[in-house]
Amino acid sequence: MTRFLFVAPFLLAACQMDGTSPAGAPRMDQEGTCFLYVLDEGNERYTLVSGVGDGTTTPKATVKKGLTASALDARWAIERKTMDINPECLAILATDRTQARPAPKPKAVAKAG
Repeated sequence: MTRFLFVAPFLLAACQMDGTSPAGAPRMDQEGTCFLYVLDEGNERYTLVSGVGDGTTTPKATVKKGLTASALDARWAIERKTMDINPECLAILATDRTQARPAPKPKAVAKAG
């Protein structure tokens, strides 16, 4: 039992050091966290994803695809200002075009034949 009490703090610390976000930072899967991020589609086109976390791992989001850099930046600024006054936003997680992630590649569908 004494060994467990010695090891327990290290186990708890390891659980918090997953490298994804600092302790206490807002996460999309937290209820009330407004999120806004950009996906880079390539060919100078972007996707803007925004929504409010509902406690699930994949909350519903609004997706706007095929935006040019200037259209994306304008839309991002509007969405970000809205988050500041939205009473649903208990926390905000927003990344702009400079922190864009690559858009996921569509999966190929096998033809039955």
